[in-house]
Amino acid sequence: MKQQEIQYPLYGLIPSQQTMYMMVRYSFHKQLVQVPTSFSVDRDIDFDLLTRAFNIEIERNDSLRLRFVKQDKEIKQYFLPEYKVDMVEVKHFASKEEQEAFFNADAQKPVLFLKETFRIYFYHTDGVGNGIYFNTTHLAMDAMGIIIMYFDLLSVYRALLHDTELPKPLEPYETYIKEEFARLSNKEKMGKHAMFYKRYFLKGGEPMYAGVHGPEFLEKTRKKLKNPNLRVPMAYNPLYDKSAFISKVISAEDSKKIFAYCLEHKIAPESILQFGLRTYCAAINYRTPDVFMMSLCSKRATAKEKHMGGCIAQPLQLRTIFSEDMTFEDGLKEITAVRTQLFRHSQFPYGLALQISREIYNYKAIQGPACMMFSWIPVPPMNDLPFKIDFTAYNLGRYFTPLYVITHPDPETQGIRINYMYRVKLSTEADINALHENAVRTILAGIENPDITIGELLDRVEPARK
Repeated sequence: MKQQEIQYPLYGLIPSQQTMYMMVRYSFHKQLVQVPTSFSVDRDIDFDLLTRAFNIEIERNDSLRLRFVKQDKEIKQYFLPEYKVDMVEVKHFASKEEQEAFFNADAQKPVLFLKETFRIYFYHTDGVGNGIYFNTTHLAMDAMGIIIMYFDLLSVYRALLHDTELPKPLEPYETYIKEEFARLSNKEKMGKHAMFYKRYFLKGGEPMYAGVHGPEFLEKTRKKLKNPNLRVPMAYNPLYDKSAFISKVISAEDSKKIFAYCLEHKIAPESILQFGLRTYCAAINYRTPDVFMMSLCSKRATAKEKHMGGCIAQPLQLRTIFSEDMTFEDGLKEITAVRTQLFRHSQFPYGLALQISREIYNYKAIQGPACMMFSWIPVPPMNDLPFKIDFTAYNLGRYFTPLYVITHPDPETQGIRINYMYRVKLSTEADINALHENAVRTILAGIENPDITIGELLDRVEPARK
């Protein structure tokens, strides 16, 4: 077949995009490589004006002009210099239930990124409000890239509505891609990153998989393989990719306590949430001191990166080993220290770090010690806006990790929303409910008494009823 001729500069995939594309290897379903979300307001919207604003957003946000092509069996990407949509279909729903049913169905319909990079609908829902549904390939945008796009689009719309000056344009993602390849070409730095990960994975010995479903799957695999010392089962098997979705909210009152504690002690909200989650996983897996999870890092450290679309996120391989005499405060400091250490090496490709761990412990492709993927999306505070905003993420129906925990400040409830996408072959709804309830109780108990020990917190855990 003749290759498509592209008249624009072609780039390979940067490590963040390669990581997203890697997900497909752990599923037979293509929707794993997309991010379906919606963003609504409780105000009337002029959809014709919003379409005009979206075309301006395409001009100022080059990740919306990003396209992909396969050449010589490799995925390449390029940027269109200009692109416009003639119209955006407007959906009308009689209820929130009808709205969610439509979007949940679309969320599980693959965005075939070689043919389309995103699908977009505007919508009106009776008694709820008006909004935008946007389903994009993960290769073009990560969660923060989407949030940045939504808020920039809203700013453009309000500027058009009130005939005011447009906000400052977003930084070009294309420039970041060029800079990323330059960073990767620094062999000395890449060598130092690789050495760090070798030491990191060797320290503490082989990790243990501490799934939210308890040790039954590990024990079953040990028996099947006749290996009583096995520590990491095949939880990443593509045959287990079917997922369900549960959305929970930490109340506004409890969230206020969490944010206040984080502010006072200079702790990131993701650290305290990860503490709660890991405590439950440790408690139901032989009280293991060793818990391993992937923490999706936005990598948006500079002002430019925080004002740019595209996909630059990468998972950090967060491993924490807590003794039971450590306190809640000690544990938070340790999580923060490990996260900070990993962030310093976040320019090293996740795929290479993964390869190092597999070589050290002889893991198969479907083995991995991480019990979950964790993501914190720092949705900006919106108290100064004259309207209410709702942000929603949707279930893909399939996922490559045993559990994906997506967390963010929730504008609608003023609490913290925690979405759990879990592989149903491994976990049940009861497992997820127990994980959530115990994690929140653990966090609040630690806030009330930062000197409480890990052992005392483990004693309080109430496992799911099987």
